[in-house]
Amino acid sequence: MQMQMQIIMLLLTAFLLISSSSAGVLSPDYYSHSCPGAESIVAQTVSSKQKANPTTAAGTLRLFFHDCFVTGCDASILISHGSPSSERSSDINLSLPGDAFDLVLRAKAALELRCPAQVSCADILTLATRDLVSILGGPFYPVLLGRKDSLFSRASDADSFLPRTNMSASQLIRLFRTRGFSLQEMVALAGAHTVGFSHCKEFASRIYNYENKGWGVVDPQLDM
Repeated sequence: MQMQMQIIMLLLTAFLLISSSSAGVLSPDYYSHSCPGAESIVAQTVSSKQKANPTTAAGTLRLFFHDCFVTGCDASILISHGSPSSERSSDINLSLPGDAFDLVLRAKAALELRCPAQVSCADILTLATRDLVSILGGPFYPVLLGRKDSLFSRASDADSFLPRTNMSASQLIRLFRTRGFSLQEMVALAGAHTVGFSHCKEFASRIYNYENKGWGVVDPQLDM
């Protein structure tokens, strides 16, 4: 478990570095005057949600990845389904877990009662992910804050940048390189899959009819 948490820590650090270049001046004390106690409010919401729904942690990690890997950690993934061309409407994002979205909404509602229009959803998702890593047994680490929420979200961006389950190793390496990640960093990011579970549709073709060779033919590379 300790090794798993170290891998997830690498994932988060990489994403935060990506987003910092486009978010202006970030600081761990960004809300010290405009919304004191913001981190505590998020932490309380996270703890309550995770206790009620233990799958929240894995879902939030996935949501964080799908947000950050596309255009940086800007909460563009949260823009409503009502926008027909938003990232959230991309087919690869349709299975994103509702508990993760609900967590951000709950934390945002609690923060709005304390300090309206101050804390961005991008920062809420970043803080919530950090807190959930800690709850899972990983390290608690400071995060830089001050990200602004994106006003734009395009499904085509998600289609272009998010990795697909049927990609080969070579395709994945090329994709991650376009986002500035080395092979070692890509492997570290993939390690986050040690938390949570996968939907059957993502690997059913490797179990029941591998390469259309007949019902019951299993991918020989799978350890069944």
